[in-house]
Amino acid sequence: MADKTATTAEIAELQAEVERLTKALEDAKALLGEQPDEQPHTARETAEEIGERVQEGLSDLHKQIGENPVPSALIALGIGFLLGRVFTR
Repeated sequence: MADKTATTAEIAELQAEVERLTKALEDAKALLGEQPDEQPHTARETAEEIGERVQEGLSDLHKQIGENPVPSALIALGIGFLLGRVFTR
């Protein structure tokens, strides 16, 4: 019977170890689930990207105006006229 008691104690110890390892594995899975390989952008990063795109667009616009000043002025005059008509009604 002493051998059977020792075996039961060993089994209990092994089961406890399996439970600890299972818990550690679940914690690791949860941690990986919270931190995917590709982090979503934060609001600040998104705002910075939008700001960079706006700056690029403005730079392109300035370049177009510099290359085509007369058509640009006529377009600006037409847009101004239309906005004036819309807001005076």
